[in-house]
Amino acid sequence: MADRLKHLSSIANDVVQSCALKLETPVEKLVEEFETTWKADETAPVGHNITATNNNNNSYGRKFVEFCSAKVLQTRDICKTIEEKIADGSFSRFTFDMMLAWEMPASADEESFTVID
Repeated sequence: MADRLKHLSSIANDVVQSCALKLETPVEKLVEEFETTWKADETAPVGHNITATNNNNNSYGRKFVEFCSAKVLQTRDICKTIEEKIADGSFSRFTFDMMLAWEMPASADEESFTVID
């Protein structure tokens, strides 16, 4: 598996990469751990359309970003050095990126905002 996940938006991929670095864990391991706990609804209604598929991708991407971010925020390193991280701006940057990734988790979201000349 590549480090970048094709179904995630670029900002979601950046957040996942950042989380993996902070946790000193490969992205693949985060995916495996997440997928063992995440229960996707495998029964799609008859006649489901692309919107239902996109909503499922958004749900997966959003929950995966939350999972990775929560793991980082739960580490002792963050708690011990929170004042330093706030002062140097790294905490604000990380949480801002988390928010953006949560708002636009899927690559399909990103494509819908692409301007065509």
